[in-house]
Amino acid sequence: MGYAKISVTIPREIYEGIKDISLKNDVKLSHLVTEALSDKLRRIKEDALINQINRIYDDPEVSEEQRVMAESIADNMDVEEMPW
Repeated sequence: MGYAKISVTIPREIYEGIKDISLKNDVKLSHLVTEALSDKLRRIKEDALINQINRIYDDPEVSEEQRVMAESIADNMDVEEMPW
């Protein structure tokens, strides 16, 4: 994996907080920032996928197809009712 240097401006409180955490945990500041950015990027991608899936299932045609398929499966299952 290649690396790139960037310059960012962040609030002083955040900088002091991550600097303190990196010193206490003996972790390089760049590693801590990389982990935080990776986690944020993963969450953004997950949210985008969930939104895409939700848009698909919000489609009335897809919902109807799912209902018909579920009914078909239920009608074709040979399940005995329990006596209770």
